[in-house]
Amino acid sequence: MKKSITLIAILVSLFSLTFTSCSSDNDTNSSPEVETGSYEIYLDGVLFLEGTNAEVGLIKDDQGNYVNTVTIGTGTEVVIVVSGFPTTIGDVSNMVDDGDPGVNILTEQNLYDTRSGTLTRTSASKISFDGTCTDWPNLQSYSITGYIESEAWKVIN
Repeated sequence: MKKSITLIAILVSLFSLTFTSCSSDNDTNSSPEVETGSYEIYLDGVLFLEGTNAEVGLIKDDQGNYVNTVTIGTGTEVVIVVSGFPTTIGDVSNMVDDGDPGVNILTEQNLYDTRSGTLTRTSASKISFDGTCTDWPNLQSYSITGYIESEAWKVIN
């Protein structure tokens, strides 16, 4: 239970950050460019979530460098956080049971977090995953596969 409370606190902290886009810092343009992306997630081999034109978030560290944690989602209906993915195309990271590296999915009803598996940097803009996850608060386990994709993530290397 302590891990789930910690995970929820981390997610709330992530969502309270101001996410940046990959647009230019040109002050003459009053409307910033917004990057979008797509995602597809399967639980036990059945399509669970998919989206296009989803909002994308990037996070910078204290030095202003983009880190390998990204968000994608559709407002408050679905938010997906992928953390600890490889920065080199073709590399693989092992997901661990504390969620970092891992995939966390917040829907209107539940929180799904990965417990094991792999994250693969398939291309500069695509991150794939394959493993197991748990549905909180129901504590049901699923196999999970899928990907998230956005041109915005090309800046993470």
